[in-house]
Amino acid sequence: MLQQIAFIPQHQFHVLINFRNDERVVAILPNEAGKFRVIDQGKVIAEVNFNEDSSVVCCQGKLEDNIMAQLAYHIKSHYTF
Repeated sequence: MLQQIAFIPQHQFHVLINFRNDERVVAILPNEAGKFRVIDQGKVIAEVNFNEDSSVVCCQGKLEDNIMAQLAYHIKSHYTF
């Protein structure tokens, strides 16, 4: 049986994302496997992961390319010192 790795609410961070018609703050919850759950207004809108060339790909959900690019930028900048 596969063990599911939990997302860690204590490690969440918030980023401002420019959607087509408005800007909203979304929460990003990481897990130990390197996936990130994206939560907008209390609803999970996607789970994203980085592939081999360090670009973000959607594991679940479907987000527009400009939103994916913003998420990639914010996640990378959050983890670089």
